[in-house]
Amino acid sequence: MPEKSVPLSVRISVDDAEFIARLSLEGATTPSEKMRKLLGEARRRREDAADYGRCLGMVRESLDPAIRALRELEHAEGMHSELALGTAEWLPEMIAFVVSTLLTHSEEDHAELLRRVEAGMADRIFRLLETTLRLGVTPESPTYSPTLVSDRLDRLLSLVEVIRRARPI
Repeated sequence: MPEKSVPLSVRISVDDAEFIARLSLEGATTPSEKMRKLLGEARRRREDAADYGRCLGMVRESLDPAIRALRELEHAEGMHSELALGTAEWLPEMIAFVVSTLLTHSEEDHAELLRRVEAGMADRIFRLLETTLRLGVTPESPTYSPTLVSDRLDRLLSLVEVIRRARPI
């Protein structure tokens, strides 16, 4: 049985009307169909944000055009960067973790939630850092500029050494 619809009248700016007229959405040609489609997408995004897997898919979908453009540029130039693509893979996972965790928490103890979010963020940041440091094992890394990582390692290693000396054993 088809869902009952409710008529809704809204006033929008000329710019918004022109935007809707130019907007191409699969299965929607009239302004009403486009508005229904946009509302459905907004509802899906809000519901998906609370579920880690669906949120991850949504973030990846949002970033996909940029990542595709990056890969196409790499192909056209005959270049590749493990750093750029690794970070592009890492970013959606970090965003999905933060968004879904904060939107689905059931803890009454907000301090514990904050500690859990912070720990999860730290886990992900240090995984990215370890992956990036692995690119510095050799003097040249698989990045657009082969010395990009090694040129930055001395500063980072100096900082690590200061931390090591300052910490009691």
